[in-house]
Amino acid sequence: MIRVSAHAIERYIERVAAVTYEEARAALSSPVIERGAEFGAHYVRLSGGQRVVIADGVVVSVLPASHYRRQVRRLGLSRYGCAKRPHIHDEGE
Repeated sequence: MIRVSAHAIERYIERVAAVTYEEARAALSSPVIERGAEFGAHYVRLSGGQRVVIADGVVVSVLPASHYRRQVRRLGLSRYGCAKRPHIHDEGE
């Protein structure tokens, strides 16, 4: 079973779902995250776009979806997540 830090549990509750401490621990020690750690992955992405950070077989944090570079680009946000992508209008409009 993978170890989960208290910091990771707090970040999960803050950034993914407002659940109990035990529910957050269970979510962060799921078989998918365990397999990722066994494989040697440093990150495992959750369905909401957040990333679970794994270091030396320990879940150490959960990064918000806005930290993921491609997702930031896809959403058209600036480096700091505050600007909007300009809309491109068709000539027929």
